[in-house]
Amino acid sequence: MMDLSGREWLETEYLQLKQQGLIKEEQVVKVDGIKEGVCQRCFNESVHWFGTFKYQNKWIHYCRKCLDFSMITDQLLLYRSVILPEITPNAYELDLDFQLSELQERASEFAKELMRKKEAGMIWAVCGAGKTEMMFEAISEALKEKKRVCWAIPRSDVVVELVPRLRKAFPQAKVIGLHGRSEEKRLYGDIVISTVHQLIRFFSAFDFLIIDEVDAFPYTFDEMLPRLAKKACTEDCATVYLSATPSASDQRAIKKGLLKCCLIPARYHLQALDVPKFKWCGSFEREVARRKLPKVVRQWFETKLREGRRALVFVPTISSGHKFKKVLEKNLGLIIDFVYSSDERRLEKVRQFKEGQGQFLITTMILERGVTIVNIDVAIMGAEHEVYEESALVQISGRVGRSPKYPHGEIVFFHDGITGAMDRARHQIKGMNRSASKQHLLKVESP
Repeated sequence: MMDLSGREWLETEYLQLKQQGLIKEEQVVKVDGIKEGVCQRCFNESVHWFGTFKYQNKWIHYCRKCLDFSMITDQLLLYRSVILPEITPNAYELDLDFQLSELQERASEFAKELMRKKEAGMIWAVCGAGKTEMMFEAISEALKEKKRVCWAIPRSDVVVELVPRLRKAFPQAKVIGLHGRSEEKRLYGDIVISTVHQLIRFFSAFDFLIIDEVDAFPYTFDEMLPRLAKKACTEDCATVYLSATPSASDQRAIKKGLLKCCLIPARYHLQALDVPKFKWCGSFEREVARRKLPKVVRQWFETKLREGRRALVFVPTISSGHKFKKVLEKNLGLIIDFVYSSDERRLEKVRQFKEGQGQFLITTMILERGVTIVNIDVAIMGAEHEVYEESALVQISGRVGRSPKYPHGEIVFFHDGITGAMDRARHQIKGMNRSASKQHLLKVESP
């Protein structure tokens, strides 16, 4: 079923729908594309992000901030649907084969309270705490009240992983996934799982918004994205922010009482978080450029091979990843895959690794978060590199020990000098363990 509720179209898109008899003129509101120096599609008002060109002796103003989604100018109109969503009957029915832990239930009640009061708040939960499951009851309650739900995520990989989980949990609901390569961009969803960029297609569409990984790139680095999220919501929309590593500004807002927060310092299996080990290896990028393998890195790989342990191996750049792959294949005789953002086979490679194919997978930070692979270790090469901020290091460490059956694993930061980000990441992980221990949440003490 085509989605006509809460949508926003350019004139060409609207006219096509009208000609097909799918929408009537009284079902839309027309607004100027740019009005009084503000783009009405992305709400950019910075002069720096506007451009001009001359057409038929007339100067046309256009918005450069959202130009990737087709041009919007002060001569074009936007058409906003006023059709209300029709929530699928019984969409709220939950099909779960597990019971929430006490901590997950605490977060679930917090989310439901925000939804009922139409407020905003954050669930700050350690990696592997089961944030997805914490939201199910709140989503169910929202759907029961005929509220449309959006789960917004910075990265398309996580959209792809989350869609089947929500479809399984809500078998009666229409669940769609929106990202750059999605084939569902025109379909209706009671639950819409979307990259934040794709929210540019909506206006006042959602009554309950979940913003997952709110600290992740590009959400925190592009001021347009929070505006798109706000634009996609109704005026009294409730919002839940999910994060394992809130930004410094969000942490300050929490401490000052300006942002409601529910802190979950332990995973649902109640085992302590594994703490990273620091191992000096010299300059990783310099060594692989020379086609050499640092001795300590070789020893680590040889140990994993003997023990039969699988591992995700993070590299700071695509260039160093390609070189590292060749060095490993030459020095250790390994057949090993490497995944990165522009890799056309990245989804296939990740799926194969999750299914147990291959002992090692080299990756850039595209697998920093949102991916669960059972029973693995993690190594970060060149951990001193500037791309590894504190939050990234914590998230990467969180790839280990996510399963109750395999609650622990090894995390190693191979470095050429310990950075402040490395120290802060380890301190944050230890701090969460201390907090969980003080609350008597852990089955065993911290490692």
